[in-house]
Order: sequence, then C-alpha cells, then structure tokens
Amino acid sequence: MIWLDVLLTLLRELVRAATVPFRLLGYLPFRHHWRRRAERALTAAAGAAPEVVEQSLADFLAQHRARRPRPRGERPHLFVSAGEASGEAHAARLVKALAGELRVSAFGGQQLADAGATLRFSLSDHAVMGVVGVLKQLPLLLRAVAGFLRLLRFDRPDLIVLVDYPGLHVVLAKLARRRGIPVLHYVAPQYWAWGPWRMRRYRRAVDATLTILPFETTFFRDFHVAAAYIGHPLLDELAAAPPDPAAVAAVAARRTLVLLPGSRRAEIDGNLPGMLRVAAALRAREPSLRIVVPHKNLRRSDTIRQLLRQHGADDVEHVVGPLSPWLAGARLVLVKSGTGSLEACLHETPTIVVYQLRSWLASLGYHNILSVPWIAAANLIAGRRVVPEHCFHGEAGWARVTADAERLWFADADRAAMLHDLAEVRRRLGAPGATARTARIVRRFFDLPDPA
Repeated sequence: MIWLDVLLTLLRELVRAATVPFRLLGYLPFRHHWRRRAERALTAAAGAAPEVVEQSLADFLAQHRARRPRPRGERPHLFVSAGEASGEAHAARLVKALAGELRVSAFGGQQLADAGATLRFSLSDHAVMGVVGVLKQLPLLLRAVAGFLRLLRFDRPDLIVLVDYPGLHVVLAKLARRRGIPVLHYVAPQYWAWGPWRMRRYRRAVDATLTILPFETTFFRDFHVAAAYIGHPLLDELAAAPPDPAAVAAVAARRTLVLLPGSRRAEIDGNLPGMLRVAAALRAREPSLRIVVPHKNLRRSDTIRQLLRQHGADDVEHVVGPLSPWLAGARLVLVKSGTGSLEACLHETPTIVVYQLRSWLASLGYHNILSVPWIAAANLIAGRRVVPEHCFHGEAGWARVTADAERLWFADADRAAMLHDLAEVRRRLGAPGATARTARIVRRFFDLPDPA
C-alpha cells in the first residue's frame, strides 16, 4: 500500500514536471504583473523594522493540535527534515534548542543525529539539485518518500518542520497535510524570484512558513500563506562564532582580494576562471596585493588547485577552513551569488556579486523569468542597489566586473559609501535569534514553557 502511494506521488510529480513549460509560457505574458507584486513586497519592507509575529503564527498552528490532542503523558513527537548541509545546520541548532522537551525524529545526517534526533533516513548527504540530479537520485528520493509515508502511518508526528530544500519538501508537505498533520516550513523558498506561479501549490502544501529575509513575509502573506519573519540564521552563526580578531588582523595586514566562486563543482568551474582574470587585472595595477581562494569544503580543494594550475595562478593562495576571518579582513570580496554573498556583506566588507550563466538559454531565462530587480540578497534587503551584481553569459561580462573591482579597490569615496550601505543592510535584518524564535514557535505550538 505504501509503495502504491509512492508510485501515485511519482506519477503526480511527473505530470506536474511535464506541464512546467506550459506554465512558463503562461507566465511570460504576465511577467510584468508578477514583477510589480514582488517589487511591492520589497518596497513595503524597505526602511521598516523587521516584524516578528511568533505568537500569532504559533496560535494559528495550534488550531491543528486542538483537533487531535495527544494522550496524556505521551511525549510530543516532532519530525524535522533537512535535505542539504546548510539546512541541516539550521535544523540541528533547532533540535538542540528543544533538547529534552520533545521526541524528535528526522531526515538528515550526522549533524541532526548529534543534536539528539532519531535519524530515520540519511537525506542531507545526498543533496539533489536540478533535473539531472533528480533523475540520478530518483531511487533515493523514492525511498525517502516511502520512509516518510511509513513514519506518517506508524509513528505519526504532531508537527512537521521542513527546513529549506523545497523541491522534495513540498512533496512531503503535501503528503502530511492530506493526513491532517500541520507543516511548518523553515526558510521559505525563493518563489518571489523564480516561478511565482508555484505559490498556489505551496499554499496547499504548508500551513505556515518562516522567512529569513524581511520582505518575504509580505510576499507570502500576499498569496495567503501564513508567514513570520524570524531573522536570518547567518546572524546566529556570526554571533555564536565571531571571527578571531587576531586572524582578522593578520588578513587585514595586507590588502587582500578574496575570491568565492561557489560551493559546488559546477559553480567553481564556471566562476573561478573569470574571477582570476579580474584578480590579474587588479594585480597589474597593484603588484603587492594578496589573492586568496578560501573554501569550507576540503573535497573542493583538488578542483580549485587544478584550476589555479590550469590558469597559471600559482601566486594565488588556496586555504581550507572558516571563511569569517577572510571575509572580515579582506579589502574586497568577489563572490558568487548565494548565501556566501550575504555572509560577506554581513562582515561589512566591500563586495561584488557575480554569477556566470552556463548557456544562452539560461541567460534568456534570467532576463525573462526573474521577478525581482536584483539577485544579491543585500540589494533585496535594502530595496536598492548597494553592491554591484553581475549575472551574465559569455566572457564580456567579466570586463564590467573588472571595472567595478578597480573602482572599489582604489576609490576611497566609493568604498566609504558602500560601507555605510552595508551597515544599513545588517541593521535591517534585525537582531540574531532565528533559532530561538523558531524554537519558541514550536514550544508555543505544544504549550511548552519557555526556558528561564
């Protein structure tokens, strides 16, 4: 019976995937309408203090608990799922914050197990991206769905918290919600940027969503999805592990250019060669500058070193370890669009955001499907362009990146203006505490007291 449900789920998803091109064609004539809706959300959030509405969201979710009370004396059961490493880090912090108060089962990896969750399926070690990635890992994904259905049938959770990873998690959310189990999505998907036509499906899949960028709450509520802004988890990471001042001072002792080409191999292959050309142009004007490619993942070292040798960049340093000292001490950061770009900006270091598109088709999609005027998180948070961003296909775009890099490296007035704007971005994100706020929502759902 469970595998019949799995096959029916697979069939529904295949039909939905087959209709995506038609939905896209239906979206294009109305893309300006969708862009206006996204821009209204950006405008509404610009300059406003972050709004946190934990109590009202918890009360909303608690309506489900009232429908299905748990027998007295039985520990509440929370299920948490994370599909990749960064999401698992957020999930693990949440489980630690709730330690001992709930029985927690999880899909994820070792971080969640170490945090105290009972691991039901190893998911985050097999992160899947893109259509090709889904096809390669289809047996794994089907086993995950089957394991989730068994959980719903034989060990029904009282609340499900799905962290990021919307591709699979929206499927799981729909399965849970059909069975009357409330679903909270932690880290709302970026449908405001790509494919807002998916909002109807999302609204039917989750009961509420937690946003990590201030403007997102307005966008999701505009589509009748209960939402609360809980702050950005990066603020928690920086507060818990600030960069060592001595390490920052050691980096700042030399004028240093930091290159962050991305976390995945395809991103590194696509972005690092162009970044090295920008670095070479700066070094031609300032031979003493230091160029560093730091990375958190040791498994990417061979790829990075091979590219450095291939492009004759023997004088470029590659280091593995925490990024914070490099981001805080650098004179300039050149970073691929994504979470890393916001991390650089939160260290209030002048930053340029880039993304090398792999094909003309991707470039066509970028110019016609994107619903927001910027891709850099700092610009979206500010509601205006505060850091240069470049998303392009072909080699010509790197010339524009080089021009911005030279301006921010040598022009003190431009640097000072950006530092002022980056301080404003950090202020608009509010205070750290995303994990604590999420834990408070979960406790209120279960009528548990807040710890003293």
